[in-house]
Amino acid sequence: MEFHPNKCNVLTISRKQNPLRHQYTLHGHILEAVTRAKYLGCLLTSDMRWNDHISSICGKANKTLGFLRRNLNISSIKVKENAYKSLVRPLVEYASSVWDPYQQKDIYRLEMIQRRAARYVSNRFGNRSSVDNMLNHLNWRSLEQRRKDARLTLLYKIVNDKVCIEKSGRLITPSRRTRHTQQHSFQITSCSSDYRKFSFFPRTIREWNSLPPDIVTLETSDAFKAQVSLLH
Repeated sequence: MEFHPNKCNVLTISRKQNPLRHQYTLHGHILEAVTRAKYLGCLLTSDMRWNDHISSICGKANKTLGFLRRNLNISSIKVKENAYKSLVRPLVEYASSVWDPYQQKDIYRLEMIQRRAARYVSNRFGNRSSVDNMLNHLNWRSLEQRRKDARLTLLYKIVNDKVCIEKSGRLITPSRRTRHTQQHSFQITSCSSDYRKFSFFPRTIREWNSLPPDIVTLETSDAFKAQVSLLH
């Protein structure tokens, strides 16, 4: 298989003001340098921030939710709930372990999609209607909580060799503490910036270390995920 040069780009990922750049060629064609590119469904940018990706998925999710409101205007709560969970929520949860935001403005943008969906499913659009009550009645956990569960579950799979992600000692190192409650903990990496502090491994390891020992030692990922979801 050969790659077509017109379908290939060069994306330099760096947070330096003047990063090193090099001109690449493929089959005699100079590849175009870009500042953002889509890869496996995620929008990557040169500074590895996720603002553009979150804006993109929020736009798609809101459009899909609007489509449902216009074309699935029925009274059945169950049918509308299934439509939301099948067509809208996957858009804002795909690969969320990678891009899970830590800034409140991005968390709020994502939660607003589910709050609009709760109004649609409950068919309650009045200003005095409590969306929090709707969410509780529907038994919908926040998207932020669901993303946290997804990250912890992925870390569980990495630790237990259930996914093809290498347990690099640089990223996952057993804690030096010897107390029984800490024997399944990992060292917390020191971070000089929020960008690094809230990336997957440092952020999720901090949360992992606070889990009860009887949860982190469960034998299956399904059992782990079920127990983690009960902690919120």
